[in-house]
Amino acid sequence: MVCTSFLIHFYDPLQLIIRKLLDLAPGTLLYSMWRAPPYDVVMRLYLFNVTNVDEFLAGKGKLNVTEIGPYAYKEILTHNNVTFGEDGTVSYDPKRIFTHDPRNSVGDPKIDRMNVPNIPLLGIQAYLADSSFITNMGFSALSASLGTKPILNLTVDEFMWGYEDKLVTMANRFLPSWIDFGKFGLLERLTSRDNVNRITVSVDPTKSKSKYDHLLSQDEMSAPYHIIRWNGSPGLTEWGFDNKTKRTDKKCQLIEGAFDGTVFPRKLKNRTITVYRKAFCRPVPFFFVGDSLSDDGFRSFDFKMRKNVFGTPAENPYNECYCYKGTCPGKGLQNIAPCYYDMPIILSQPHFLNVDPEIQNAVYGMNPDEKKHASLYRIQPDLGVPLAGSALRVQVNLGMGQTRYNPKTRQFNNLTVPLFWIELSFDELPGMVTFLLRLTLNVLPVGQTILVYVLGIVGCALVSGAALLTLFFSKTMVPRSLSISPEYSAIPVIVASQYLKPDIRICK
Repeated sequence: MVCTSFLIHFYDPLQLIIRKLLDLAPGTLLYSMWRAPPYDVVMRLYLFNVTNVDEFLAGKGKLNVTEIGPYAYKEILTHNNVTFGEDGTVSYDPKRIFTHDPRNSVGDPKIDRMNVPNIPLLGIQAYLADSSFITNMGFSALSASLGTKPILNLTVDEFMWGYEDKLVTMANRFLPSWIDFGKFGLLERLTSRDNVNRITVSVDPTKSKSKYDHLLSQDEMSAPYHIIRWNGSPGLTEWGFDNKTKRTDKKCQLIEGAFDGTVFPRKLKNRTITVYRKAFCRPVPFFFVGDSLSDDGFRSFDFKMRKNVFGTPAENPYNECYCYKGTCPGKGLQNIAPCYYDMPIILSQPHFLNVDPEIQNAVYGMNPDEKKHASLYRIQPDLGVPLAGSALRVQVNLGMGQTRYNPKTRQFNNLTVPLFWIELSFDELPGMVTFLLRLTLNVLPVGQTILVYVLGIVGCALVSGAALLTLFFSKTMVPRSLSISPEYSAIPVIVASQYLKPDIRICK
């Protein structure tokens, strides 16, 4: 038992058990949870309703918007067509489905209506800003003949998930290689990019070597579950990565080294982590801000976006790749046009948090609040499990440059128009995840420690008892050929017979 106690203490079988349960491999507990994550992830939408349509279009005032929402949708994620490679990787196709969540919504998105910018009209006109006079005038005449309005009154569901638009229908008919959809819904277009991907991540980094060790840190290359390839490429072709040569000298062109946000390494270090989703068109770094305790009582590593996460290259050199056609948007903005049909879609933090005040003040209704609008990742570092309280928040805007020859879009010139913002979060840990965390972090370690001490104490007690029994209760064995009289001394006496008389005997 003493030997067993020492073996348990030095070899830590608990970690062996955890590895068997929580390695991403067929048949493990982590694998079954990863295939269909049990988290109740909720996507909350907050939309900006234009409240002064006539005044704004007449040039009599700034654009005035009010926030309405949330309109909530549950995100159901599955990982399909899973294959494991001999190079220590796993490849899969993620699939996300969104279903309306009335319990967390302020109203019915199919009934509630709002005034919203006409994205096809404004987006195409902004796209044509550098085109010829004839092209711009032709599109202006076309939009006028179709009776297109710059601001539409739509239901929340139509604006987010799709409605019939004459411009879109015509563009799809004559330019199907560019506009490959017949109905336009802004969120439908954004989320559709997350459902047509083949992702390869590392499960055993010791079996492969990165070609980009001059750009990636040792922590990034050695971390399990980091992305190796996305649709066969380790980099972002939208931002200049050469997929033929696979060479780059810019880390901002790489996807490799980032996480997809669903699973993180065990024994997570307090370092910057990078998360990539195709809908965001770029990896987003989160820096470590502190070690805290979650509401469920678990240790948490907290990560946040930096204030300059969408800063200009002068503010944040990491963003040097993300200037579309050589033009960088203002402070706090990220142009993702290369991923969305070259439409001027702009990302920011909600309510223009950390955005240039000039851009923020150009629109009435922006009320940035660090507590409400900043993003936060909370991860249990021992197991790499996302914790309740995590929230990813990002705002989608329309970046209008200087449009030409179209009176319908003139009032939007040089505006960054807020459209809506998203919060992806979950309010509580699934029961299975809570049980797993308590079992592996609280119950089993305590049980193993008690077992080590019990085995050690019992083992020592048994050894000591056996020694005492041997000492006090064993009999001395004497050869049968010897006989010792009780009358004689046990001390050997040498008799010198020549000095003693023959009739004298030495007695006790």
